[in-house]
Amino acid sequence: MPQNILRGMKKILPFLIIVFHFNLTAQWENAYAFFGVGQAYYQGDLNATSFPTGEILNMSYKWGAGFNLHTRFGLTMHYTRSSVNGSDLFSSDNDRKARGLSFNSPIREFGLNFKIRNLTGVEGRTISYLFSGLNFFSFNPTVTRSLDSDINYAVEQGFPKSGVNIPFGLGFGYWFTGNIGLVGEVSLHTTFTDFIDGISKNGNPNFNDAFVDGHAILIFRFSEWEGTGKKSQRRSKGWSPGKVRSIKCPGL
Repeated sequence: MPQNILRGMKKILPFLIIVFHFNLTAQWENAYAFFGVGQAYYQGDLNATSFPTGEILNMSYKWGAGFNLHTRFGLTMHYTRSSVNGSDLFSSDNDRKARGLSFNSPIREFGLNFKIRNLTGVEGRTISYLFSGLNFFSFNPTVTRSLDSDINYAVEQGFPKSGVNIPFGLGFGYWFTGNIGLVGEVSLHTTFTDFIDGISKNGNPNFNDAFVDGHAILIFRFSEWEGTGKKSQRRSKGWSPGKVRSIKCPGL
């Protein structure tokens, strides 16, 4: 009996390996990794404007991985390192300048986001998506006061230096090959704290702080290499001798 079982396993093992290989390949085609470089700025009591200026833009780095659940939906997991700053001295308002407070703070963020993909409804070389989700982030503000400040500033202490934020973002890009693409992405991060800048009682405690980041993101899809030339497409179903069709990309 054991020998019969062994012979049966030897017969079925190649079949199981083939099935597993095709299933694993199909899953890998939906997975990708990414790395992005960009800038970030904060919106709050010490930001003189809702739009960024050179004084408040800071470098930001984002990397992670994603998985396409469906032609229209996907998930991403990411980690971001950036920093934010602001100052009353950047304002054209005399009252703010007289207050004379400034701050800077590192931002570290880890998040799981949900994507609505292929906004045009058609998969192809163009990449388009909206996303939101839940991010955990930490910050550690350092506040300084100008020597010309006319307020009796007391450093606020005891506030939490971590929390969650909800991003609202969008991205647009292009697949250069079936595996490599480039995306421009921007998102607004709404928070539940007024202390990213370390200032609340000395500012406006009725409104929470927020921050914005944008990145140029390079994407690499984990699947068999698909180039754009005839040799690459000859190895795929997208190539025929009479006509070279565009490669169908899962997109983002």
